[in-house]
Amino acid sequence: MASIKKRPGTKDGNGAWQAQFYVFDPLTGKFDKQVRKSTGIKGDGPTAQKKALAKAIEFERMALGVIPAGTDQAQKAKAILASAVENIERDKFTPLTARKYLAELLDVATGEELATFTVETWSAEWIRRKARDSSPATITRYTSHTDAFLEWLGDERRKKPLESVTTAMVRTWRESLQDAGRAGKTVQSYLKDIGAVYRAAIREGLTHFNPVTALEQIATDDSQDRKPFTGAEVAALMTAAAKPAEAGKVKRTPEQEAAAAKIAQEWRGLILVAAFTGLRLGDASKLSWAAVDLAGKKITLIPSKTKRKKREVCIPIQPDLLAYLEAVPITSDKPDAPVFPVLSKTSIGARAGLSQTFNKIMSNAGVDRGKPSRVIEEGKDKGKGRITYERGFHSLRHTFTSWLRNAGVSEEDRMALTGHSTRESHAIYSHHDEAALRDAISKLTSITES
Repeated sequence: MASIKKRPGTKDGNGAWQAQFYVFDPLTGKFDKQVRKSTGIKGDGPTAQKKALAKAIEFERMALGVIPAGTDQAQKAKAILASAVENIERDKFTPLTARKYLAELLDVATGEELATFTVETWSAEWIRRKARDSSPATITRYTSHTDAFLEWLGDERRKKPLESVTTAMVRTWRESLQDAGRAGKTVQSYLKDIGAVYRAAIREGLTHFNPVTALEQIATDDSQDRKPFTGAEVAALMTAAAKPAEAGKVKRTPEQEAAAAKIAQEWRGLILVAAFTGLRLGDASKLSWAAVDLAGKKITLIPSKTKRKKREVCIPIQPDLLAYLEAVPITSDKPDAPVFPVLSKTSIGARAGLSQTFNKIMSNAGVDRGKPSRVIEEGKDKGKGRITYERGFHSLRHTFTSWLRNAGVSEEDRMALTGHSTRESHAIYSHHDEAALRDAISKLTSITES
């Protein structure tokens, strides 16, 4: 029920009365969102208070879409409800007719049309809005996950209202992802994004139920853990990378030899950058000279993964990396010119992309990729999802973090250098050095038996 409160006004205290009432809050699902609005009525007498309260009640009715009794609006609303009752008695009342009557009642109450979305159209709208503030990589993930869900729903169910999706349906979809061979963390990522689609719909008042939240958590210990490289392995990778691809096996013109040598040197530098900054492949390959301060011996940038939050990292340049960067000829006057002109234009995930090329460098260097995410069975592997290995380019980020930890750098400083915002995420990248652990054990006091 609306109420009024005297608002302090001018020096003589003759301020306007303020209306106070509550409206529905989609975030809580309750009528607990307080609205305060000036009635514009002043004065302290009973007449002023009565007028102010009437105004407050009017404001509340308008905000809640209340239809005044005895009006033409009320008669129209009664007719709609009578028609709905008639359909119920004739066993013709369905979710679609319910939405039809709801739309008619909303039109009578407020003159507004009921916003209607299907699972498909709201997913597309959600991605459109997210694209304004999210990185391209994140949008690619959102699109992939929502497309997978819509494909599973099929042509008919994807065109139904948002509330038509039940928890049981989402559970069945989750099981299909698991049966397809996807790891627990990957499956949870799919569910997290679909849950976000529904959370946004709830905030808009489009639905009041999120079918994902009722699901129990699944085990994620089947997911592949990344392993770091040793110092010797990083050195071997740099040596292998510095050799032009197919050197000595294919006849090349002097121009082609020069181009191949340039790419090889860029790869050597890219590995150095990743090993001594912990930057992800996308950020490392697209590193610009604008982010590099050779005089100040530091690299400053906002990683693409935290671009929306504008979380900047500032990394002092390690001596080996500094020597490499100082020796690189700068061929462009543009401040944002890439440090790696060729590799910055190469895609990451394509068949001949940066990730696959790095895998070849690992093979040439004799560096093991580690265990696969699952055993490959001949003739039984179709549709099981992609295979990942314990070590790849991202392992250089683990290497950087582990080197810092084993060197005694504090967790707070390590998180500042890597850009991690939580200890949980940072802990994944911090690996103990086995030799250091062995040395620690050797320092324990021996037990002498009597």
